[in-house]
Amino acid sequence: MEVLVRLASEEDIPFLAACGHTEDDQEIHDSVRRKTDWFKRQWKEGLISLIGFVRGERAGCLNMFPVENCPWGPKGKDLLVMPCLFVTWDYQGKGLGKALMEKAIQIVMSSGRKGLVAFGFSDPEWFLPASFFRRFGFEEISQNAGERLMWLKFVDDAVAPEQLVSRYIYRPIAGKIVVDLFFNSFCQTSDIEAQRVKEVAGEFRDKVVLNVYSAENSGVRERYKLSRGIFVNGRELFWGYEAPREGIREAVREALAAMEGEKHRIAD
Repeated sequence: MEVLVRLASEEDIPFLAACGHTEDDQEIHDSVRRKTDWFKRQWKEGLISLIGFVRGERAGCLNMFPVENCPWGPKGKDLLVMPCLFVTWDYQGKGLGKALMEKAIQIVMSSGRKGLVAFGFSDPEWFLPASFFRRFGFEEISQNAGERLMWLKFVDDAVAPEQLVSRYIYRPIAGKIVVDLFFNSFCQTSDIEAQRVKEVAGEFRDKVVLNVYSAENSGVRERYKLSRGIFVNGRELFWGYEAPREGIREAVREALAAMEGEKHRIAD
């Protein structure tokens, strides 16, 4: 099986931005369009993107950010962070994930950075499994819910990074439904659902106050310790995939109903 890994170029951006999905879907197509210039800017800021091929076909990728500007966190110094490594379903089990990982380690070791950070999961096993990273010598530092912060350090004086743990606090506004949106452009899922949240919030006009926070802003990351999240009157919404429009609408409707019910209770 012929496997090849190289640094990504502009011609690879549609694959990177779509996470290997087809652009036939209009939302994915729009997301790729938004993210094209984003990738070009991030490469200038130190993002390293690798593309993997199997028999000449794009089949996977890996991205590494300098820890100082990784929208996914964590907090750290002199490290590279890998929030994303994927191989398309058709080419899994061909050795491409291993080849991407080996190339990434080689690049980090020659970069002067002191370690490589990854996010590992045990549920679901198909998404960045912690067991995969352990095979390359990664050690678990901490855990937040199902997310395990893991790293591979290359020098003894490397300082372990600090996992982001949410500091979100709901701040109510009298007579309004408050929707707090935390998103990052890097993650396709977060990028698409951010557009959906904005659209749905707009449908309710002045009944909803929408607060939008970009995790690419270091001040937002430092204050809230969140890279992605949707909250309606303080209740977090999460589906594990792109938040569905109807699910967001239903959450806002329920909050409105609860607010109206409280008004009637007080009036009685």
